[in-house]
Amino acid sequence: MTSGPSVADLNRVTDPDGRRVTGAIRRMAIKVTSQVLWQLIGYKVGARTETRPAEPFTGIGFYSRPPANGKPEAIVVFAAGAKSPAVVATRDEKTRAAIAGGIAEGETIVYSGAAIVYVRNNTVEIRLANGVAVPLATKADVDALIATFNAHTHLVAALPSTGLPPPTIPTLLPTGLAAPSVGTSVLRGQ
Repeated sequence: MTSGPSVADLNRVTDPDGRRVTGAIRRMAIKVTSQVLWQLIGYKVGARTETRPAEPFTGIGFYSRPPANGKPEAIVVFAAGAKSPAVVATRDEKTRAAIAGGIAEGETIVYSGAAIVYVRNNTVEIRLANGVAVPLATKADVDALIATFNAHTHLVAALPSTGLPPPTIPTLLPTGLAAPSVGTSVLRGQ
């Protein structure tokens, strides 16, 4: 009796189709670039190692560039062969750890080196990377403040310089009216 991999295991490991599929998806470092194509670092061509351009497929409506001081990595797919790599997923653990830190189960964060959108269990925070989120006033809060301001009055007595005697009953005068709040039509909240 022999120990080690079975014939089926060896066939699976040495199967040309299996090796082609395994080689078609790779994890690689990426170089920060200002171009549309990103640069893959450590691309092997025979015995040489090169930097090779790759097109990022980052999802509809979402695109970001890693910071220059990060350690970005990418999952690269060679769907049309070795000459046409495509980036299908990225991460930068250095920036994630510095900015996002650890989040709790069920939470989601969208971040850059400058700002964070943090979806928690009962709140959505938008803040600077090192900032602290605080509760925001709602339109109803502002409207209540305006109503209180507009209802406020002051007691006014006759001024001594007028030569008129002060009234026996103080006169109530409004302080002035504030315009109603409009709010924004761009940012919405609850």
